[in-house]
Amino acid sequence: MSAVEDTTIGGYPIAKGQGVGMLLPALHRNPKAWERPDEFDIDRWLPENKKNHHPGAYKPFGNGERACIGRQFALTEARLALAMILRRFAISDPNVYRMKIKQTLTLKPDGFTVRVRERRAHERAVVVAPEVEESEQQEIAVTGVPLTVAYGSNLGTSSDIAERLAERAGRAGFATTLTTLDDMTPPSEGLLVVVASSYNGKAPDNAQRFDALETLPDLSRVHLAVLGCGNTQWPTYQEFPRRAYEKLTAAGAVPLIERGEADADGDFDGDVSAWTAKLWAALAEEYSASTDSAGPRYEMEVLSEAEVRPAVVSSRAFPLTVVSNEELTGDPTGLWDFSIEAPRPGVRSIVARLPEGVTYSAGDHVAVFAKNDPELVEWALRCLRVPREQVVRLRAAGSTHLPVDTPVTAGLLLTEFAELQDVATRADIEALAAHTECPWTGGQLAELTANYADEILAKRVSPLALLERFPAISLPLPVFLEMAGPIKPRYYSVSSSPLADPGLVRLTVGLVEGPAWSGTGTYQGMCSAYLASLKEGEVFYGYIRVPAPPFRLPDDPATPVILVGPGTGFAPLRGFLEERLLTGATGRAAIFTGCRHPQHDQLYAGDLARWGVTAHAAYSAVPGHPYRFVQDAIAAHADEVWELLSQGAHVYVCGDGLRMAPAVRQALLDIHRERTGQDGAAWLAGLEAAGRYQQDVFA
Repeated sequence: MSAVEDTTIGGYPIAKGQGVGMLLPALHRNPKAWERPDEFDIDRWLPENKKNHHPGAYKPFGNGERACIGRQFALTEARLALAMILRRFAISDPNVYRMKIKQTLTLKPDGFTVRVRERRAHERAVVVAPEVEESEQQEIAVTGVPLTVAYGSNLGTSSDIAERLAERAGRAGFATTLTTLDDMTPPSEGLLVVVASSYNGKAPDNAQRFDALETLPDLSRVHLAVLGCGNTQWPTYQEFPRRAYEKLTAAGAVPLIERGEADADGDFDGDVSAWTAKLWAALAEEYSASTDSAGPRYEMEVLSEAEVRPAVVSSRAFPLTVVSNEELTGDPTGLWDFSIEAPRPGVRSIVARLPEGVTYSAGDHVAVFAKNDPELVEWALRCLRVPREQVVRLRAAGSTHLPVDTPVTAGLLLTEFAELQDVATRADIEALAAHTECPWTGGQLAELTANYADEILAKRVSPLALLERFPAISLPLPVFLEMAGPIKPRYYSVSSSPLADPGLVRLTVGLVEGPAWSGTGTYQGMCSAYLASLKEGEVFYGYIRVPAPPFRLPDDPATPVILVGPGTGFAPLRGFLEERLLTGATGRAAIFTGCRHPQHDQLYAGDLARWGVTAHAAYSAVPGHPYRFVQDAIAAHADEVWELLSQGAHVYVCGDGLRMAPAVRQALLDIHRERTGQDGAAWLAGLEAAGRYQQDVFA
């Protein structure tokens, strides 16, 4: 590491930029940071103690932005293994062992043995988290207290959480306002609840104006609660929620509870439930309320078929008419050994006609509102024991995504409005348990709650799967609708340029299909299966979305570009190449793409040949090919890449953000270090800040 400014460490002056080697064993035994630093004390890592650690007191191997992703997997596996062992076995230390360290390549306890026996039936107790259980029973009844729920959301998760918070607050008697952060009028009093995520460290689409505000009005009479959603796999985890919290508190807002963090790489539902529990407990204490105001969210009456008048289209969406729907992949049989690497399901190229007056740019997204597969809907109807043609009219207490006061069939309701494959939450399991009189079923559901991470979250088990597994549950349709979130739009990168035909847009859709993690049946991605099934002339609904920041070619067509996009990550790059061809761009282009086998899934190879474009291709299932992944191809063509970068090239990386995008970053950093002898982190950050390094990636 190097000093960022002149400083003094241990009495020794350190100049800005001077390299410093840190001895981690000495750091981890610093008496200023640790009490009794030479003693082993596992209680230091209890959650209530860990939060008081100095942020610089513990720096394990692989710490920080360059941390090895495998470390988190290993820790998660260790936690799961330990939980499974402790559930089945009673472990004791009859010799009252005291820590003696043995060191070879790693540190380990020397001579530590334990006594193990299988747990008896009465010892396998089911434990319910008291905080969450108490919070679910804690109801609030107030009159007219203003409460604003504001969200920043790209993919719909934060907006869904915000909607549920607003709905419950409205039932409790708060004067509730639900809004995006961009549309929010900062309240002068009452409560402000913010639910937001980050997008590459930046604000979501509907929170960017808020993020750009330099000042806010006085919020000193406002109580604040902030929940940040994200994924710890990303180095920008919680960046925007943290900025929003600091901006609001700087304007005087008084935190009602501490800022919450929900990690999609961990127990996301548990994080949201725990934070929500604290919020309701704090509100109950603040307003001293005890009246139970939580009635059913929906009421239902059965109507005749003649009264059906459903309204089903989102106000943001417009109709797109399918012009063509073509398969891009070939038969993989005989191309490679499936025992080494199995082929993915197919990839479709879908061209659709836009309504008059709708425009887009190369690099934009199309947000698609899908429908549930008919077989999935039939399964849901069987599990809920509801006839497809039963006509109902919903009435709701508070805002909702469902069509209320409108006659609609149960089949249409489940086809177009409800996410049927979302993972069951703990609250969902509790609701299922409340609708069975079978003691065995109740016990099984309680055990699933106690082992939620292993049995539900890891296996992606849905409420419908639990209904099928436990037929003694009789769940009313309105209760299921309260569990099921709205069908969220799925985003697809545009694979065409409007210069070719401004009325047509092309999407590249990779089908998601495989054995369900729950062990029962096959899982199909809802939107990809829906789009793949559409025929010429059929209509689907969506809208154009401009990514934030916009994903765009350089304004000057003479600027060179480096395009990196394996698999379906090539989708927006096809649009860029088509646009460069039609504008007569003169800047050189280095293209790096990849697939499994050139005769199976090399997407748009015919278009590239027709346009006279040559790409450096990596093939992961071709034995002996020099590049298995795109980062290998980049490293092999380091001279070409460096020459283009030196000429001011813009870099575009599209596709997998979990493994591919970090590997490409590292390949570019390696090229920079080999040619300059310097660490390239600041150099690459400068490219990003200047808009010369852009990513359109997914996890």
